[in-house]
Amino acid sequence: MSPDLTLLPRVAHRGQEVTAPRLRGLLALLASEPRTGCSTERLVAGLWPEDLPQRPGKAVQVLVARARAQLGADVIASTPTGYRLGLTEDQVDSSALLRYAAVCAERAGAGDHAGALAAAEAGRAL
Repeated sequence: MSPDLTLLPRVAHRGQEVTAPRLRGLLALLASEPRTGCSTERLVAGLWPEDLPQRPGKAVQVLVARARAQLGADVIASTPTGYRLGLTEDQVDSSALLRYAAVCAERAGAGDHAGALAAAEAGRAL
C-alpha cells in the first residue's frame, strides 16, 4: 500500500503534486507532529519566519482552507490550539519510514536480522 501523502522526495497527495510553497510547508510542519499537530503560533512561525502577515491567525485559516479545498476536507483536522493531519501515520510516507526504521532497529537489536532486513526493505520501498 502506498501512502496518501508523500513528502519524500516530492510533496504529493494521492499522486497529485503539491506545488504551492506555503502549502508544502504546512503539510511538512503538520507531518512533523503527526499525533498532536501544531499550534497556530508554531505554524505562523514556521510558515512566515521573516515577513509576518498582518493577521497571522487568519492567514493560517486561509491556508488550511486552501489545503482542504485542494486535498480534501479530511486531510487536515482542527485541534483546540491549531491543526493536525487527519491521516494515520501509515498514510504519510515520512511517518511510515520512521516507523519502519524503528522496527528495523528493534528487530536487529533482538537478533532478528531477517526481520530487520524486511523492515528496512519495506521502508526503502516507500
